[in-house]
Amino acid sequence: MNATTRSLNHAGGLYRRALRRPPRPIEKLEHGIEHLHDIEARGESGETPFIAMAGVILFLLPIAAFIAAAAFIAYYVIA
Repeated sequence: MNATTRSLNHAGGLYRRALRRPPRPIEKLEHGIEHLHDIEARGESGETPFIAMAGVILFLLPIAAFIAAAAFIAYYVIA
């Protein structure tokens, strides 16, 4: 391997590292959630009821927060 080939390989490695896709924490979180959903769907784990309850709570929490915010806004606007 001559000097030109080594320098081209080195430069290619630098460009690959510099231009690779940045890490995306949201994708890691999505994969974790998909894994929990698979565990819940199969029902193989003892934590399945807790995973299901957490899913229901996380679904209802934004709805309850919206209703509470609307109630507070209505109270302060009317009063």
